Amino acid sequence: MILKDLYITQNSYYFVHRHFIKFFESENSHIIFVSENKRGIKKKYIEIYQSFGIINFVKCIFLEIIFFIILNHRKRDLISFNVSDDKLNTFLKEILKVNKYKRIVSIGCPTFISPYLGNYDSFIYNVHGGILPFQKGRFSPLKSMKKGHKYLGASIHIVNNNFDEGKVVSQDFFKIKNKNKLSNYNKVLILSSNLLKGFIQNNFKKLPNYVNKYFKEIN
Repeated sequence: MILKDLYITQNSYYFVHRHFIKFFESENSHIIFVSENKRGIKKKYIEIYQSFGIINFVKCIFLEIIFFIILNHRKRDLISFNVSDDKLNTFLKEILKVNKYKRIVSIGCPTFISPYLGNYDSFIYNVHGGILPFQKGRFSPLKSMKKGHKYLGASIHIVNNNFDEGKVVSQDFFKIKNKNKLSNYNKVLILSSNLLKGFIQNNFKKLPNYVNKYFKEIN
């Protein structure tokens, strides 16, 4: 049986599920939920606290609980697997011995995905909340705002041996109009979801020349 998609993501209801649940629920799809170790979780929340500030940090925790309540019952109906971050690539190789997928897409996966998985002979794609190659890494919108960037965006790129360095196949952006970090981060997530929808429909986007020129001039 050839399944439609395999999504690799994390158990984050506020930052991931609420924007991408419609993709996870698509027919004949499987989802792998990757769990970070305690050290990784601690580091993530420290980064959120340092980046958003105490008020937005508390708001994020509150919203995470709210969306957990709202979406958890929908997650139970998904064909999904729970895997620890250190066992992800081993599990991927095993699941690909049993199932065939049209696409493998990473959305907010907290760990490295090997581009070489044996039975899968196509590309693995990653949805990244930043304008590549200029805005790399986790929480890149926050780091970009701290640097004073005028634009934020999202990219879909091919996974290779280095984080966020594979060939970009689709990108979109918006100009920052206010300094509210949480509001701008949410815009990036919405943009990421819309970009993935277009990608699945073979509607690819490219950055306009003036945006590329801007980033080349500041780097």
